[in-house]
Amino acid sequence: MINSVDMPNNSGYCESVRIAFLILNHRPPEQLIRLLSTLQTGHPGGPIVVHNDKFRVNLDAEAMETISNIHVLTSDKPICWGDFSIVDACWRSITWLVEHRDFDWVVLLSGQDYPIKPLDTLADYLGGSKADALLRATPIKSLSGSAVRRDRRRRYLYQYRPAAISLREEQLSDRLRYGLRRSTGSFIDVINIMQPFLKVYRFPDKMAYRVGWRARSTPFTQNYPCWYGSMWFGLSRHAAEFIAACAHDRPDYVEYYRRTIIPDESATATLICNAPELYVESRDLHYTRWTRPNTGHPDVFTVEDLPELRAAPAYFARKFDIYQNTCILDRLDEIVLGNSPGLTLGKPYC
Repeated sequence: MINSVDMPNNSGYCESVRIAFLILNHRPPEQLIRLLSTLQTGHPGGPIVVHNDKFRVNLDAEAMETISNIHVLTSDKPICWGDFSIVDACWRSITWLVEHRDFDWVVLLSGQDYPIKPLDTLADYLGGSKADALLRATPIKSLSGSAVRRDRRRRYLYQYRPAAISLREEQLSDRLRYGLRRSTGSFIDVINIMQPFLKVYRFPDKMAYRVGWRARSTPFTQNYPCWYGSMWFGLSRHAAEFIAACAHDRPDYVEYYRRTIIPDESATATLICNAPELYVESRDLHYTRWTRPNTGHPDVFTVEDLPELRAAPAYFARKFDIYQNTCILDRLDEIVLGNSPGLTLGKPYC
């Protein structure tokens, strides 16, 4: 079930290419409100849907009343990284957009993303594109590196459940939990390598282990391979309608991916990239830097990274933290909005 709250729509402005923004949020509202204001100033009239995890943060509707054309959705269950809840929130929100708003393209963002180029240049690019979707993805059989291919096969060719021992880890101290994981790591590696039937998947960040069995059947064939890529994408309305239809009409596909690992990096890509009626451009709209990829967290950009961001070919970057460095958002507003009416930095020049 998805819950929703309407925000006022004060704008009659319409771009030749109307971009809708779908934002997945689980953080306090200060940075989200700033992102919303910048998106609406940079692309007036574009509808924005925020899917907010109400189990992590409470959004005050009054705080967003000054921003037009906003719609807030939420789910009855928490959104957890690594499981299907992210995909579910994304697909439900796309379905809502298709059913309730006019748009030409929808761009998926997180609450810690920010534009790094003027949004009218994005509208121009999308308007001139012949693509139905902008998504960087690769069939897992074509990924470079045997270790990477092996890990992605473990994610998407097995059906997982939480391991009972990991569920009890929550009752342990950090020190005991670390010791348990360190002592069992080699044993788990042996289990995974020695046989193809059962796999134990270890998440970062102290998340519960998952135990998976090789699926008896999968949605994948030689002509319909499993794809892996970025969860962040841009979809034309045609592609968004396709995703909404698949989410409704393919329950077996949904249930299969519900029991995989990190399905947000495969479920949408596999649908889009295997659709013969869709033309996919292999392009990532986001710029992300991974100094420590094993942690599962990209770098947080600061004002010192401004030259790097300005040189990036993407239109958005992630991620930013307004509590660590608000100056970078001030400088990006200067680039993204320029002298646009309504630009108020409210802070000294950085």
